[in-house]
Amino acid sequence: MSRYLDEDISWIESGARVLALAEEEAAAPLERVRMLALAAQGLDEMFQLRGSQPRPSASSGGHQRAVRLRVQELIQRQGRALRRLGPVLAPHGLCPCDWEALGSRDRAYLADVFRQRVLPAVAPIVTEPGRPLPPPADLSLNVAVRLRDEDGQIRFGSIEFPPILPRFVSLADGRPVPLEQLVVAHLSSLFAPFEVRAHAAFRVTRQAALPTEPAAEDLLAATELQLSRDRSGAAVRLEVEASMPDDLVARLVSDLDLGEGDVYPVHGLLGLASLRQLSDLDRPDLKAARPPAVTPARLAPVGGDRPDPFQVVERGDLLVHAPYDSPAGSVENFVTRAANDPGVLAVKHTLYRPSPDSSVVRSLARAAERGIHVVVLVELAARLGERDSATCARSLEKAGVHVVYGLVGVRTHCPVALVVAQRGKGLIRYSMVSTITPDPRVRVEAMSLMSADAELGDDLSDVFNYLTGYSRPNRFRRLLVAPVSLRSGLLAHIREQSTPGGRIRIKVNRLVDREIIDALYAASERGAEIDLVVAGACALRPGVAGLSPTIRVVAPAGWSRESSKIFCFGAGDAAAVYLSSADLAVRNLDRQVDVAVPISDPVIRRRLQATLDAHLELPGWQLEADGSWRRRVASPHGGVGDRLAALAAGRPS
Repeated sequence: MSRYLDEDISWIESGARVLALAEEEAAAPLERVRMLALAAQGLDEMFQLRGSQPRPSASSGGHQRAVRLRVQELIQRQGRALRRLGPVLAPHGLCPCDWEALGSRDRAYLADVFRQRVLPAVAPIVTEPGRPLPPPADLSLNVAVRLRDEDGQIRFGSIEFPPILPRFVSLADGRPVPLEQLVVAHLSSLFAPFEVRAHAAFRVTRQAALPTEPAAEDLLAATELQLSRDRSGAAVRLEVEASMPDDLVARLVSDLDLGEGDVYPVHGLLGLASLRQLSDLDRPDLKAARPPAVTPARLAPVGGDRPDPFQVVERGDLLVHAPYDSPAGSVENFVTRAANDPGVLAVKHTLYRPSPDSSVVRSLARAAERGIHVVVLVELAARLGERDSATCARSLEKAGVHVVYGLVGVRTHCPVALVVAQRGKGLIRYSMVSTITPDPRVRVEAMSLMSADAELGDDLSDVFNYLTGYSRPNRFRRLLVAPVSLRSGLLAHIREQSTPGGRIRIKVNRLVDREIIDALYAASERGAEIDLVVAGACALRPGVAGLSPTIRVVAPAGWSRESSKIFCFGAGDAAAVYLSSADLAVRNLDRQVDVAVPISDPVIRRRLQATLDAHLELPGWQLEADGSWRRRVASPHGGVGDRLAALAAGRPS
């Protein structure tokens, strides 16, 4: 038995757990659709980020075959899940309709939609004999066609659907129809005078790599130029309709420089991540009822006036846990307040994969326009978010923000902010450390700590000086900062607990760093009790005699995407508790700037420990020694979320 579980397989299994929520028949229909979309998106991201690694080859043997087999199984499950959702969605007019089943009136309506909205946006292309098809964009939906010209020669063509077109077009009564079916119904007119002999939809996944030269004189311009060439990234996966003829498949494989093992036939719709178009509909009757977000007691209005969040944190640290705490104490409100505070002199902020339309970006721009000194570090190399990052950087620069791009060879991942304000005759610094940059497009579980602690302010000042290239601190007062001290600090805490009676509890998205895993193994062999909550990939093998006998690994079964990371070493009030942006992976510990902030406030410490308890005690998944995941209890709707909402409200749970 291998000492470590396979990271690729573990990543795929995390998607299977998300998909299981889409398969729960008792759940609200659009919640199931949303989880199906997230499961498909996770598989897309695996291929984009792992690149060519999950590809079968003669040299990689059984591992690559196992990866491909598991991916195929997951694709089949996704298709079955969508088919089973059909009868559930149909009474509400949300089941995707098949063109062949439509009547003449519906077809006539869609023909008009095609002429007015679709035809002007698509560009049918026919290749010359011997020339390859144009390279399709990453994750774009396409239709490949085999044609015959007037001389009887066989030609090939394709249509790429631009992102401005919706994945589903709506009938007059709102029922959705897949875009490719509408286009296929009009292929004859699109490719006239050619005769259309065969057709099928396909989709290409490209490796998400941004080989921008770090020494480029204008890094933003170089990034934008690279993004304009996003069709040049290596293709790593080809999804095709299962009905695609062999000659069309062979043509695409050749043009994209792929192997047969990179082709994934799909029975049903391609690109199920686009089901978000349906799950985002304003249909509360088809979504789960969630506990209302609660305004933290210290931010609750008094006499009709809302307290100043800066004055609140001057009296003590504040924790905000989204989506359970209300926006009154959110990251967005923290930055908005800074932008409108006449005493604020400077704002420093990091942005990793930001949303261009977020209130944080707008508030930072407004602060600069008001004359506040604003410095924003935008991580341009945040894979899968480069385009949005570049857009944000341009808009911030236009508003007068001083935008920087961090360190060569090291990405900036930590969402932190520092606000400097004049208060009376002195200055005060307000700090914020979060687990993720807010994104209004995605429902995410996240935590933020806000503080006026002087030492934390000193540390964040040093972090920003490090990021802007002014200094490289060897140590920090309170923070653990990667790649400087986070790895060594965590290892020191693990070793300190490596005794009988030692206690380690950790919540992260990924646990794949082998040095950390080996330290946890050693602690377990020495008698420490270890509980791990891992939402995504986990390479640690738990419960193995002589290796990890006292380690338990569980995964949440919640309906929000997890982002908060919590490290707890020891038990009770004596435990060392950290809130962090870092997963336990080489990338986070050695190649990114990530932070972990120690929690000194006893109330906040207990809340983070109670959050760990909720994930460990309530329904979820448990990892077995063989790498399989066992459902501990069938997941009722709510579960962990109800417990965390109760913690936010201060209710007994």
